[in-house]
Amino acid sequence: MESIPPYKGKPTVYLDQNVLDFFTKQGLGEFGQMLIKDYQVVYSVETLKEIRRSKGFEEVFLNVLKDLKANYLKLIVEPPSFTITDNATISDRDPFVVYKEYCENIDDGVDIEYAMQQWLFKFSGGRKGYSISDIHNEQISAFSELMGSLMDNSDEFPEETQRELQSYTQEMISQYKATLEKTERMMLENIEDDKNWDGIKDFRSQVGIGPKQLNNIEPPNVLVKIWGKLKTLPTYSQANMDIDEFFQLKKNPIYPEQPYFKHQKVTGIYNMLNTLGYYPDSKVHKERRFIAAASDNSHASIASFCNFLLSNDENFIKKVNAAYEYLEIPTIAKHVVFKYA
Repeated sequence: MESIPPYKGKPTVYLDQNVLDFFTKQGLGEFGQMLIKDYQVVYSVETLKEIRRSKGFEEVFLNVLKDLKANYLKLIVEPPSFTITDNATISDRDPFVVYKEYCENIDDGVDIEYAMQQWLFKFSGGRKGYSISDIHNEQISAFSELMGSLMDNSDEFPEETQRELQSYTQEMISQYKATLEKTERMMLENIEDDKNWDGIKDFRSQVGIGPKQLNNIEPPNVLVKIWGKLKTLPTYSQANMDIDEFFQLKKNPIYPEQPYFKHQKVTGIYNMLNTLGYYPDSKVHKERRFIAAASDNSHASIASFCNFLLSNDENFIKKVNAAYEYLEIPTIAKHVVFKYA
């Protein structure tokens, strides 16, 4: 990682998928040409995931990225344990080649990604008829399978590294299972019917807050103002909790012994703002809408490495700016309005 030189190009701008979608329908126009001239457009693996879901329009989106001279922004992970870092690389590569490589390798991680999202989908009111235990068993199985696949592909490493990886994978599986079991016990203490549970609806009902109370909050200090409202409610008025504890920013919620970086904290804040009802994503109990919301969250996280983030989704930008502001992330997130011909 130390051998990678720092980026010294034009200011980087990350485009939400709705901006790329506009370009596929209307062409680059003056706006697109301005981006090419004055900025370095970037895209991420989340962009590739959305392109893959476009089913039949993949080439159109990839051509837009190519026309924009877009670079690939990728989070750095450290081998052999594949630990997440707070660094990313930017590379000038043909989007068609990057997408081809992504599709060739996606099968190794698609099950774990789907499984990891199912808990949040369940919390959002989806997966009716499935218990929390059912969801957790799916996640443990997928996680164990992923860890096993890492060992299957470890032959290229030295024997000492393979032993370290074997020990690490077993430790990770044990920690992950223990975390889910602890979470399950805590959740079931307060849920009468987990098979028909709607976590977001239940949470807002118990707390006594939602979009009606929160959507009149304007920057600056959005999170501080939200916490100020919450502290006056019965649920939190007597609780020994501060704002960072409420938004789960003090330690990594899954692996508390690992570093917890700002780009990861963006994800936590974004999820909590959706849960509370601050300009929330709608109908997330439906799988298509839930996937779109999860994708937005990933865009918000990786875009924190850039100078600018542009999106046509005003609710998305409001949540992103609230997270960036509190975490003192300098990325400027802007809501752009398009006029279709």
